[in-house]
Order: sequence, then C-alpha cells, then structure tokens
Amino acid sequence: MGTVTMVLVAWLLTGTPEAGGAATAAGSSGTFVAKTLTVRGETYVYSVYLPPGYRSGPKWPVILALHGAGSRGTDGQLPRTQSLAEAARVHPERYPAVLVLPQCPPDKDWSGDVADFALEALERSIQEYGGDRTRVYLAGQSMGARGVVQLAGRYPERFAAVVAVAGRYPDREMVGKLKGLPLWMWHGDADAVVPASESRSLVEQLKASGNDSVRYTELSGLGHDIFDTVYMDEAVSTWLLKQKRGK
Repeated sequence: MGTVTMVLVAWLLTGTPEAGGAATAAGSSGTFVAKTLTVRGETYVYSVYLPPGYRSGPKWPVILALHGAGSRGTDGQLPRTQSLAEAARVHPERYPAVLVLPQCPPDKDWSGDVADFALEALERSIQEYGGDRTRVYLAGQSMGARGVVQLAGRYPERFAAVVAVAGRYPDREMVGKLKGLPLWMWHGDADAVVPASESRSLVEQLKASGNDSVRYTELSGLGHDIFDTVYMDEAVSTWLLKQKRGK
C-alpha cells in the first residue's frame, strides 16, 4: 500500500456495484465497478476502474494491474488501493485508461487458475468496456511483477508493453518469448524483501536473448516499497501508453 493510500482509501472503497453492461457502466465514470467471475468452479472478485470522461464508443487503452502479496483476499477492495490505481486517481490525465484490478485469493499467487482468472477478467473487460486490443498493457508490483512477466511470456502477442516493479523471477523459460516486447523493469537497490539482483539478472538474460526493448531503472537508496515512486512518475505513464502493438 502506497504513501497516499490513507488519503484516498475512504473514497476508493465506495465503488459501484457490478454493472450489467457497458451502457450502465458508462454512467460510472471515474469510479470502480465491482465484478465477480467464476473459473473452473471457483468464484473470484475483481474491479474495473473507469477513468473520468469514460463513455462507450471510443476504444480505450486497458491496463491489467496485478497487486502484491499484501493485497490478497476476497473483499475486492484492497487492489483498488494499489499504487497504479492510486496514481490514476491522483493524476487521471496521465492514465486515461480502463484499469482491470483482479484480486488474488489468500495463500495463492498469480499462477495456474488464478492467472487464468486474471486473463479472463481482462478479456471480459476489453469486450464490455470497448478496449483497444492494440493497446493492452500489463503492470505488476512485487508478487504481481512476477505475475505480469509470466503472463507476457505466455501470451506476448496480446500485450503492447509491460511494467514490472520489484519482482522475483525464478522461472526463466519465458525469456526467449519476450523478445521484442517493450518491458520496463524497476527495483530499489536497498530492497531487503526481494534483492535487486532478481531484476538485474533477468534484464541481463533478456538482453542476451536479443531483446532490445527492455529497459531497467534501479533506484538508489530505496527499498521494496517503491511502487508509488514508479507509478507517480509521469515518464512511466507516458512511456507505457505510447506503446502499441504492431507499431
């Protein structure tokens, strides 16, 4: 949870109930819409954030944002307070996009059925809210950083760019599949939770595989909780939203 969370949390937790379709949701501009989705008999919760000025008709950029371990649960609320959602609320002009915010259940991570749920929530949101399939993005922090890198490796053709912040990356089979996919990785060099060597070594492997679209920023003197710093940085939103598949 980021440093501006306490200021926003009361407002953030007043999201709208699940909408029946895009026409209903269009009246919920600048708010969260609560959603549920059943995958293989398991019911999961997620939220969709509609930016100020949202209306059906135009094609919107869509960001699938995966939270860290601290936001796991079944209430559907905690993902709304993760740093990307906070940044979109504080600087809506920087994030004119639909955000898809799935919640990982307790004691799980972004793999297996939970990863499939996140992808299905993304697909459903693209269809329901008029997403631009050439501008679908992944963003993840901590546990979510590993999740977005894994999803990008599974389906690199589906995403325009990835931002991964302070993640651990034990599975490296995806390295070759990420070639050519724009990826911006971040880490604090004083991270005592996940060492910066996790990101450094993955970046080295990606570059060695021929990926010249990866960039890496290491923040001097900062620890694990760099999420607000990253997503509040205008350079991040500008870079992310200018990426486009097939460009």
